[in-house]
Amino acid sequence: MASITSFSTGNPGSAGQTLTINGSGLSSASKVNFGNKSVTATVVSSTQITCVIPSLCVGQYNVNVTAGTATTNSLPFFYAATPVVSVVNPDTGPSAPGAITLNGSGFLNAAAVTFGTIGAGTGLAVVNDTQITITPPPHGTFTGALDTVDVTVTGPGGTSAASVNDEFTYYAAPTVTGISPASGAAGTSVTVTGTNLASVSNVTFTLTTGGTPISASSINPVSETQVIVTVPSGLTAGLTYDTQVVTPGGTSATSAADVFTAA
Repeated sequence: MASITSFSTGNPGSAGQTLTINGSGLSSASKVNFGNKSVTATVVSSTQITCVIPSLCVGQYNVNVTAGTATTNSLPFFYAATPVVSVVNPDTGPSAPGAITLNGSGFLNAAAVTFGTIGAGTGLAVVNDTQITITPPPHGTFTGALDTVDVTVTGPGGTSAASVNDEFTYYAAPTVTGISPASGAAGTSVTVTGTNLASVSNVTFTLTTGGTPISASSINPVSETQVIVTVPSGLTAGLTYDTQVVTPGGTSATSAADVFTAA
């Protein structure tokens, strides 16, 4: 009499994947039954058959095999949903980001989270079926100020499809290469030039000897290489300040090129 003993591949699994079933007396197998739903069995040998997993609702099913006029014993099979990424939080970061959270569905038993062509994240932690925490891989060399990639989750149910909801944007670190004019009083309009000045969130003036940053009164991003700011009140005449740009890629490093003298 035919019997089944284990699954080699596909458990848990999802529609379209191959389920491999091991057992004995399986030469006459014709169907694999997932509860009340049946699919055609492909006989590999008397001890092994395969089938294509049908579309089912997420959950556990009793799977048995019809061989001739008899039906084998049953084994538990878990049908997994294809993962879906609906929210990436935060969805921006520097070239070497910290941990982020993904929300969606079908995350149980997730095996990997991939960030476009950058690679797989590290520290994967499945909180539950709808949430994952993961640290994106470092970006490496940029060809521009930023790079947006799709974040996909791979699990027993397959790999999530790319969508606008799964995007994560890496930002290159900003730099300041010059300011003009390099001195002035509060209210002076200053043009800051540099690189990777996309999505500027703040421009600060900090004493070159150290102190509390003072934010510009206004910020007008012009391009990825230029931003126009208004010198704030609160600077001390005659003292020098580092002018630093803040973006999702971080804060520009100080240099002689960013020094502003308050008048």
